[in-house]
Amino acid sequence: MASLNDGQGDYLSAAGTVLAAGLELILDRDVERFDLATGALDRSVTLTVRKHLLQPLDRQGAFRLDGKTWHIDGIAADDGHLITFYVVP
Repeated sequence: MASLNDGQGDYLSAAGTVLAAGLELILDRDVERFDLATGALDRSVTLTVRKHLLQPLDRQGAFRLDGKTWHIDGIAADDGHLITFYVVP
């Protein structure tokens, strides 16, 4: 994570309370996401973090990175160690 991360940020609850600070976060833009409801392929932004650092896990929460808040829109992948969220500004 130290060589892959895009910076350190904070994990926020849905109410805006900081649940974890100083997390190494990987931000990826233009990730393909298939929307089951519309059948369309969209471009999304994902944020990856070490899962064990997100306790308690608030799936309605958000991340703050470089002064911008990214709200969780869904889970893209979860291998038990790293979790990747679809995020929106």
